[in-house]
Amino acid sequence: MGSALIFLNGYYDTQHLDFYRREIENAIENRFPVICADGGIRIFDTLNQQRGEIRLTPDVLIGDIDSGVQAETQAKQTVQEWVGQTDKDYTDGQLAVDYALQEYGCQRIIIYGGLPRPEVYETDHFLGNLKLMRFGHYRVSADKRYRAEMRDPKQTIHYVLSNVRLTRKSNGLQRVSLIAEAENVIVEKSENLRWDLASLQIHPDLTNALRNEFIDGAEWATVRLVDGASPVYVIHNW
Repeated sequence: MGSALIFLNGYYDTQHLDFYRREIENAIENRFPVICADGGIRIFDTLNQQRGEIRLTPDVLIGDIDSGVQAETQAKQTVQEWVGQTDKDYTDGQLAVDYALQEYGCQRIIIYGGLPRPEVYETDHFLGNLKLMRFGHYRVSADKRYRAEMRDPKQTIHYVLSNVRLTRKSNGLQRVSLIAEAENVIVEKSENLRWDLASLQIHPDLTNALRNEFIDGAEWATVRLVDGASPVYVIHNW
């Protein structure tokens, strides 16, 4: 099994419901598992309220259901206790990632609803959700095939182990920022970025790799790390 979609109990931009529907329908077509962490199932209620559309059903609802979830949509399977990890030993997001890796054997994790809901200042949730991509890597040790992304309608955050290719998403400005958590993040080369990143060390205490851009007319851009470099977050927004 290649990819798993994980829907968290976070912010969803309801002005772009078509984005979430396309992502789910593509997963169903490719037989990728769709997993909801606790209140993440509510986005399915929102999508299923659209008249004339195919009803969408997640494969798994997982977590301790402590957010007062009341959803009309029912998952094919509900998992409240799994491998002894109950209460707050693991967060619901961690349970969902672990479930995708161990039960489905997925090598790619795609997360939705990871951004903070602005009206309740959930910065802590966002930072925790960001680390879910790193948590998945930790769970599969040094497997270089592992990939993780946090997708939203106008932004994708990539957890990059070696290289990433970014595709232009609109006719407007394409911003690219790199954020490190360790000191040994060094770029081997980059392509089609306004400021070349070749040989640049992305230091965790510096902001020298923020707000780069696609060059004019470029349909894609790439970033490749040197062998042995630590992973880096690559944020692409448009």
